Amino acid sequence: MPGWLWGGDMGALQADTALRKVGDRLTATLSRDWEIWGPNGGYLSAIALRAAGASVPEDHRPASLTVQYLSVASFADVECVVEPVKQGRSAWLLNVALEQEGRRFLQAQVWTTNRTQGPRVLEAPFPDTPPPTSLKTYAEHVRDHYGDEAPRPSKFWANFDVKPLKWQPFDQPPERRPAALTEWYSFLQYDPTDLFVDAGRAVVLLDTLIWPTHHRGLEARPDYIAPSLDFAVWFHEAAPDEPWLMVDAQADISGQGLIFGRGRVWTPDGRLVASGSSNLLVSPLKR
Repeated sequence: MPGWLWGGDMGALQADTALRKVGDRLTATLSRDWEIWGPNGGYLSAIALRAAGASVPEDHRPASLTVQYLSVASFADVECVVEPVKQGRSAWLLNVALEQEGRRFLQAQVWTTNRTQGPRVLEAPFPDTPPPTSLKTYAEHVRDHYGDEAPRPSKFWANFDVKPLKWQPFDQPPERRPAALTEWYSFLQYDPTDLFVDAGRAVVLLDTLIWPTHHRGLEARPDYIAPSLDFAVWFHEAAPDEPWLMVDAQADISGQGLIFGRGRVWTPDGRLVASGSSNLLVSPLKR
């Protein structure tokens, strides 16, 4: 059985971000397969990105995405409101809002382009890590350690195969480490239908992983959560045929009620797919 799949369903990104067009209206249905503190922010942002992609010329691809999270959504139908702001010869800018029953819970700005000519330089260093083929998945580590008593993951994490560079059993006390994360991820049941769907993989990973990256730098388990206020990602190179993506992330600073982090997404052959960053708001757990 692949990855975390020890029974039960899992999400498929291309299906769970699919849009329906009726006249001028774009709608989608939120799937519980992407639940973390409500619908995952990266999952919602991937829907907004697809809504922009459905509204631009066919030869365009995503260049950047900036998102503001306004409130928590429900697992129900959403309306995607797209407003072209600039329609240039080689670049478009669009405002995208996601709404439920007239309430806006996400707003975003998306640049797209059909430009392909220009300099080609990569100065960012590729992390010195083993390839995914040489590493065990989380599921294999868990099975080896716990046997038949292996804990099940939350529903969201069942959507991936994950290969960590180092694995720590869940029942061990937290180990103080740098607030950095380097892991390989593969979306299960993924089918690269177009470049906007494919860019959604980087969106989900970069949005989601700043919190666990911050978590690694703590000496004790936190008594708070930290939902994202905003999130930005810049797309560099598409890799629709590459199943494994590496996230190299750092939670650079926390203070004054905020946590800031950034990350990069790479392919095994050293292509830089996307870069992103986000600001998280520290929120005490309800007692």
